[in-house]
Amino acid sequence: MKRALVGMLCLAMLLTGGWTALAEEAQTPEDVAFAMQVTETIADLGDNPDIGNRSSGSAAERQAAEFIEKTMKEIGLQNVTVDSFTADTWSFNRGRVYYTDAQGQQQHLVLGGFATQLKADMQEVSLVYAGRGTAQDYEGLDVKGKVVLIDINQAEDWWISVPAYEAYTRGALCVLACNVDGYAYYDQDTIGSQDICGPEYAAAFSLSQNSAGILKALIQDNGGEAQVVLDVESIVEKDGSSQNVWGEIPGETDEVIYYFAHYDGYYHSYFDDASGVGTMLAIAKNMVESGLKPDKTIRFVAHGAEEWGKADTEYDWSKGAYAQITEVHPEWAETAFAILNIDGMNPVKGHTAYSVAATYELKDFTEQVALPLYADGAYDFQVNAPTNCWTEDFSYVRAGVPSIVASYEEPRSLYRGSAYHSSMDNVVLGVDEAAWARNIQLFTAFALELDKLAARPVDFEDRFEAMAESYQGQADIEGIRAAARQLKEAIDQLNADYAAALEAGDDQAAQTLRDKGIALDQETHLIFKDAVAATAAFDWEDNTVFPYEVTSGNIAALEGAIDALEQGDAALALDEYLYNVDYNWYAYDFSQETYTYLLDKMYNKAEGTWGEGMIRRPGEDLWEEIHSLKDKIEAGQTDFAAEIEALEQALERQQGYAAELDEQMVSDVDSLTQRMTQAAAGV
Repeated sequence: MKRALVGMLCLAMLLTGGWTALAEEAQTPEDVAFAMQVTETIADLGDNPDIGNRSSGSAAERQAAEFIEKTMKEIGLQNVTVDSFTADTWSFNRGRVYYTDAQGQQQHLVLGGFATQLKADMQEVSLVYAGRGTAQDYEGLDVKGKVVLIDINQAEDWWISVPAYEAYTRGALCVLACNVDGYAYYDQDTIGSQDICGPEYAAAFSLSQNSAGILKALIQDNGGEAQVVLDVESIVEKDGSSQNVWGEIPGETDEVIYYFAHYDGYYHSYFDDASGVGTMLAIAKNMVESGLKPDKTIRFVAHGAEEWGKADTEYDWSKGAYAQITEVHPEWAETAFAILNIDGMNPVKGHTAYSVAATYELKDFTEQVALPLYADGAYDFQVNAPTNCWTEDFSYVRAGVPSIVASYEEPRSLYRGSAYHSSMDNVVLGVDEAAWARNIQLFTAFALELDKLAARPVDFEDRFEAMAESYQGQADIEGIRAAARQLKEAIDQLNADYAAALEAGDDQAAQTLRDKGIALDQETHLIFKDAVAATAAFDWEDNTVFPYEVTSGNIAALEGAIDALEQGDAALALDEYLYNVDYNWYAYDFSQETYTYLLDKMYNKAEGTWGEGMIRRPGEDLWEEIHSLKDKIEAGQTDFAAEIEALEQALERQQGYAAELDEQMVSDVDSLTQRMTQAAAGV
């Protein structure tokens, strides 16, 4: 015990001593130099000679896994392991459009990819422009067998899966999507991609604004339809395999502190997330070289197939993490102390706003460790809660492991909108080496402070305090908050007594307290898992919300719409209310076939993913009512009795769902309150 503490204190001095000076120096510290070397090696790997790309199960992803395995062994991590897991695979080997310019010369434009299936070997095709790719944009337009060029803003309008599927229903060969805003707007030559969140057979590719401008001019000059040559090879295969690579510094107990990063990526993905792997391995290297003998095992995991790994589902990312904790090593959840996920805080030159996110239960701990390191004001730094489903720790959180994540918050992030998932995610964007050094220091400090503790420093009150702001049901929220405070006081006292025993050199007392902490951690693991299951749900845009918030929002919107229709104001019902009900925003602009597919995909195609069960009740399908109201407004009709009846039925269903959910919440809160009280009493 004393040996471990001495090692930790020495490492803390090594890494945190003079951190202010490091942040101000122009030269590259050794740890940042190593992180950059790892990052550059991974980022250089790619399947597509034009743009890079190392996707789930592809050759480039396998090469990256081999490099990480080799590096983990070289820096001295133990038990280095490559775990294969089942995943759908995607290889984007080439993507170009050839055209003839005004001088009669053949030119080409480079395409980015989405995880869809299409092979065209220098195939001559017809190209048409379809605006934003909505149902209205296709009126009078024949696209069967043709390539459709569209504009898209995935941050403000819809994801690529929506217009891609609309084009598929109309027989298009594929979609070429240009990000006009929202993502990939670094410059007009930037190409951007996202996970497809749809089927592989609705093929889609992306291109830059400048490339789209060339094609739009070509279409216009040729009377609305141009001839081009398509040369693409984008191959999706079901039930292939990817790899997770991990190594560790063994501790004196079975409990484990986890570091995460992912090594797959779109384009060269220097920052997302090769830099996370580089940061993680730099921390590992420093810990090994310092001779650290931790109390808890420190395990470093590089996940594959994080960006995409499963076709035809909304929840197609984080496949590697989901497989690791549910199929390959489900036992990890039982001994996991906490997760430190380095997938964000990208050290981009010129960027000064940084943030981490924590599950509610670790927010106080995170602030205590992080805020002093940023007190000099050199960077604008925030701690947020809770985490969300965008990063691979979410699968582990659902399995009962609290996490801290390097994050980026729009609009504070210079990187997120302009270069994220784009051809500009490259070292040419520029690196802030001082910010990188501080990232290494911060995430080292998290592990060192966690390793000093006898028991996991969870505070459950933050979760239920946040819930109390909007909850109006029957569960005893004040009661569970009181129980959470009691448990937190017991945890704090146990950790204080443990630290005092170590300082006094009383190894026997320290060991007794540590054993108590391990037993308590097993209880709080299960309490945390069940608290997440009880209180976390998704809305229809993948935002993590409290379960009742979806139904309460639906009820308010339906009541407003019914009232508006009873007053004869269909426009008000459409413009202010109905689009807020579940997924009906998409019913306004897309065909019934597309909308029905999307609704089904969100709710029924979540099985076998980390999103399974997160949307608690089926969505209300109001496509017919919305379009009927549109038609009646256009025709000047004012009889809305049929629509009112349908909405009243929907309202009754939602009220029933709300009652069911609250009955479950009452039961869950009562159970969690009792378990927290018992856990506190047992310390």
